[in-house]
Amino acid sequence: MRKNSRSEVEEKVKHILISQLEIRPGILAESSSTTPLLGRGIGLDSMEVMALVAALETEFDIEIPDEDLTTELVKDIGNLAEYLLQKISKG
Repeated sequence: MRKNSRSEVEEKVKHILISQLEIRPGILAESSSTTPLLGRGIGLDSMEVMALVAALETEFDIEIPDEDLTTELVKDIGNLAEYLLQKISKG
């Protein structure tokens, strides 16, 4: 399996946000890896976070355990991408 870079993982996260959660592309175009996913950033609510997690598990063929589902995990796209890279590298 080819290694993913952080920027590739961030792009996949953004693609899922647009295609499955219907976040407007303009919002993501103006965002950076430090833009919050919750609240005044991207604006995800708890149900959208759960949908995002399910889509990420499918996309990356990983399992994100319940104990990892914290506000820190979904603080921003960059933080989430780092977590995903760790999960991917562990296989």
